[in-house]
Amino acid sequence: MNVNHHQTKRERSYFEWGDNMQITRKGKGEIAMTESELVDFFSVTWRKLNYRLQLLLKVSPLQPDERDTGEQEVYVNGRLRGYAPLYPLSIIIALSYQLDSTEVHLFRKYICRELQRPIPVREQIYLQWQYQLIHFSISSISIYDITTKDIKL
Repeated sequence: MNVNHHQTKRERSYFEWGDNMQITRKGKGEIAMTESELVDFFSVTWRKLNYRLQLLLKVSPLQPDERDTGEQEVYVNGRLRGYAPLYPLSIIIALSYQLDSTEVHLFRKYICRELQRPIPVREQIYLQWQYQLIHFSISSISIYDITTKDIKL
């Protein structure tokens, strides 16, 4: 673990359950969650989550940067008591296939749906805008070249 790297909820994103069992992403930045957040989110016991997590970290072919994303400071009564490791999205997804609960099932469905979703509208608009800009630039050059040739003739 990278002891010198600390994150807070403001610097990362994490998942929570919203209304009607909808998954919401909170925060800004890369998705990373602590064990206690994962226990609450997946609605499993800490013992079950910890066992599966340790097994996953021990036998999985994940690269070091896929295993953890730093640590979060843990305060008790306003005093720093330690650090909790943050697990990235790759670990969260892998864990969802090792655990069994309604929440885990809904999370797997959510991830599969997100992966199959078409390109968001704002990206399409950006690509169209970029195409028009390039098209416009080429049109401008063509018009300029034509007028230059007209002047030279």
